[in-house]
Amino acid sequence: MPRKKYSAEFKAEAVELVRSSSSSASAVARDLGLSPTMLNRWCREAQRSTKPVFQGSGTPRDQELARLKRELAQVRKERGFFARRGNVLRQGIVVRYATIQRCRSDYPVQLMCRCLKVSTSGFYSWANRSPSPRARANARLTEKIHTLHRESDGVFGAPRITETLQFEGERISRNRVARLMAANGLQGIPQRRRWRAKPSGDRPTHVRNHLERDFVALEPNTKWVTDITYIRTAEGWLYLCVVVDLYNKAVVGWSMSARQTRDLVLKAVLMALWQRETHDEPVVLHSDRGTQFTSDDYQRFLRGHNLICSMSAVGHCGDNAAAEGFFGMLKRERVNRRRYQTLAEARTDVFDYIERFHNPRIRQRMAAEDRKYPLTFSQPSAETG
Repeated sequence: MPRKKYSAEFKAEAVELVRSSSSSASAVARDLGLSPTMLNRWCREAQRSTKPVFQGSGTPRDQELARLKRELAQVRKERGFFARRGNVLRQGIVVRYATIQRCRSDYPVQLMCRCLKVSTSGFYSWANRSPSPRARANARLTEKIHTLHRESDGVFGAPRITETLQFEGERISRNRVARLMAANGLQGIPQRRRWRAKPSGDRPTHVRNHLERDFVALEPNTKWVTDITYIRTAEGWLYLCVVVDLYNKAVVGWSMSARQTRDLVLKAVLMALWQRETHDEPVVLHSDRGTQFTSDDYQRFLRGHNLICSMSAVGHCGDNAAAEGFFGMLKRERVNRRRYQTLAEARTDVFDYIERFHNPRIRQRMAAEDRKYPLTFSQPSAETG
């Protein structure tokens, strides 16, 4: 049944009849064939308005102007919504539903559904639907990813967060972590590649390259690599020398100084020697051809401590890629994101990175590997006993 329409004049006369009549509004509405609720609403509108109501002079021009005003108001609302949330048009339907849910207090649902090209019934069905087991698992993992990313100072990307989650017992792939991080606007610190040539010394005649780019060690304290890098501060350069064990990539020795001297290298190697439990077996110590490593003092020190000297070829930085890789991580994850005012500040931060960030992660990784393969070296062989 089509809805009845009443002119402004009819409304005004009906309201005046209620006011002047001794009968109740319900009785007047029954006599006029109206709903009592409708007649009471007309009376309230007439009572609240200070201007003439139900003017109804309504020429076609006035009606067209009113229609245009309504359309303009609607367009303004749509423009305001698009200015704030229009970028989600290229996103998936769930993202658009979530956007509508966030903006329900500011814009009508039907307007937002029309702008984002989704159905109103589909949105209400999604809003009232309980989360799936997969969605609940993603929400739990996302909270863990946020925590790990924040604890790493925004350094960790998908590979290292995946590794940490797997250490904690989560069964999760790198692709899933990358997808959750991208959905939440999280990313790690990418590597910046800068290659610069540097002068090298003459390799001693009795020294050769024992590693030959084989950076895999099956036992600890069998292959070490060492190198020097520099860190900018407001007071000048801070030089860092490290010794890395190729068995687990842990830093077993380090030293820092404002001067790049032989003592810087000797202190780092001496610290590495203190970490060894036994000094019976020789250790291959690989370096580049810097003058600190080709010096007579350094060579005598190695021979006196059962260390086999190994050096890279001229112009082949890849021969010492393991040490360069650690420096790349150090600068990408910590140094390049800081501005050090003093040498002491830089020393403290580098120490924090090595001993409280890098080495603990290496120990955690090795402990996880030991739990994963507990019987690999402890169970006797069935053939040899």
